[in-house]
Amino acid sequence: MLVAVGDKVNAGQPVLITEAMKMETEIQAPIAGSVKGVYVVKGDRVTPGEVLIEIEA
Repeated sequence: MLVAVGDKVNAGQPVLITEAMKMETEIQAPIAGSVKGVYVVKGDRVTPGEVLIEIEA
């Protein structure tokens, strides 16, 4: 996790890094705003389509 609830983010800013088969992928904020919720912690398994972070414009 690169951000926490309440942090301000810009569009394109990295917000978290996922890892699959030892390859890391940087997830970027699609919009600018403030982080309203973080729904995962380090070590969690995630599935496609799952909401990981909520950003309020």
